[in-house]
Amino acid sequence: MESSQKLYRYKMVLFGNMGVGKTSLVERYINNKFEENYLSTLGYNVYEKQFFFEEGITISLLIYDIGGQEKFRDLRKRYAHGANTAFIVFDITNEESFNATLQWKENLFEFAGEIPFILIGNKSDLGTRRRVSKEQVTQIAYDVGAIDFIETSAKTGEKVEEAFRQLTIYTYKSYVSGAYKSKNDT
Repeated sequence: MESSQKLYRYKMVLFGNMGVGKTSLVERYINNKFEENYLSTLGYNVYEKQFFFEEGITISLLIYDIGGQEKFRDLRKRYAHGANTAFIVFDITNEESFNATLQWKENLFEFAGEIPFILIGNKSDLGTRRRVSKEQVTQIAYDVGAIDFIETSAKTGEKVEEAFRQLTIYTYKSYVSGAYKSKNDT
């Protein structure tokens, strides 16, 4: 990175039920790959991706992918601390995962404070098996204060890059403008 580049580093967490595709989303974004048979995340994984936002500005996103099982609640609390931004992810073919989004939002704000987040409806490639209407999601996204709702498919890559990029840019602009208290700018 050139010395004239300013680096902004933000910590991101992904919250959502087990099996909604959190790891698949991150793997698609970071490595542009998808595997049909991921094992459930046992604990957490950390990834980093940088991109040049505009002249003189590089944004680094540290992504914490934390297991969605209840037994990892304390781990989520520890690793969500200090987070700047998040995805709350559900599976559009699994109504139970959608119904849990309010609880995930409450956990997020309890563990990380009121940080910007996008509600992600994953597995859009399985649209014929949809169990959650777009109208339901639009309403809950508004109710929980998400900055947006985006349907993605980690399998096909549909809107994955867009979702991460939109959240990263929103986070950068929000912290630079002072809308949120900066935790990790360097």
